[in-house]
Amino acid sequence: MPALQPERPAAPLAHDAHEVRAAWIEATRLRTLPLAASGSLVAAGIAIARGAWRPEVFALMLVVSLLLQVIANFADDYGDLSHGLDDETRVGPRRGMQRGIITPAQMKRALIALCALTFALGCALIAVAFSGGPALGTDAMLAAGIFVALGIAAIAAAVLYTVGPHPYGYLGLGDIMSFVFFGLVAVIAGTFLYTHAWDVAPLVAGVALGLPVAAVMNINNMRDSLADAAKGKHTIANRLYAAGAHAGERWVRGRTPGEISGMVAVLERGPHVDLAAFDAEVTAEGQAAIDRARSPQTVAALTGESYMRAYHLALIYASLALFVVATFLVRGVELATFARAAAVLAASYPLMRATQGACHQLDHERLDRFMAPTSLGTVLPAAVFAIVVALG
Repeated sequence: MPALQPERPAAPLAHDAHEVRAAWIEATRLRTLPLAASGSLVAAGIAIARGAWRPEVFALMLVVSLLLQVIANFADDYGDLSHGLDDETRVGPRRGMQRGIITPAQMKRALIALCALTFALGCALIAVAFSGGPALGTDAMLAAGIFVALGIAAIAAAVLYTVGPHPYGYLGLGDIMSFVFFGLVAVIAGTFLYTHAWDVAPLVAGVALGLPVAAVMNINNMRDSLADAAKGKHTIANRLYAAGAHAGERWVRGRTPGEISGMVAVLERGPHVDLAAFDAEVTAEGQAAIDRARSPQTVAALTGESYMRAYHLALIYASLALFVVATFLVRGVELATFARAAAVLAASYPLMRATQGACHQLDHERLDRFMAPTSLGTVLPAAVFAIVVALG
């Protein structure tokens, strides 16, 4: 009698080349790349104003910035899946790794290759930047060493957002690290690679860019806030939601159902809501709507939502104010600078529309539609800032 052969594991589902290619393009998240390039644009604008711009530095800086964003996107998919966050409860589109089109081993190899390429190009950027431009003298080696360390830190930050046993993205630090590396570091370090000198203008411009970069991440985190909190991923968004919910619970203690309904009306419709019209509308919708309007849990939830959105608004408004300040720091206080600042503010209109839309959208599943407009809306004032400060 022939010996029994062990049963072979089932072969993985085959995917056609088009499906695989589409999954990798999706994992790259092309819509995030213009935002990643914004730091290079802002630094270039300041460098042109200082008479220090060099095309070879700009080209390398731009490529490295884009690669860092792709690393962050790939690592996000890899880390979230390995930590069990990208399951059937996740809000938003299903990713390639979720669908099994990209395996963890494939994504890991891609991450290693991208990190190696980014490090090599980063070293080339440093070598090219310090081989020309204003002389640094004996400080050249020290500056090069600092920038190599900074490059390693940027790559590590891109990977460790969701990868590893203690990803910092799950501790509420994702917004902060995005602000630091895609805002402050991109502009301050980027400008230094041209000018070889420190300046307060890149600092202010870096903060101005970093704030809406954090806002883009905040939209993603607002969308996933409830699901992330349930799975132990702590973000600024769900921490604010929890703080707001606790505040709402305190506010409704001892309130009558009618007073609670009024609070719900104000939180949902704004301070100028017609309370009589709101009550009539709720009554017409039936008992379920009445119970919801008079529930303390509704006030808690809406207060949590308002806390998240107040933070989002603060990021955007502070960014625009600082872009105006940076414009004056680069070009000086003169009549033409007021026109330049006005151009930057005019370019922010799409960003403000996206911000208002995100802040009024209480359905988390629909917040995803505001990520691309917020990202591209940030690029526009950043690009206009670079242009107006570069023009003589």
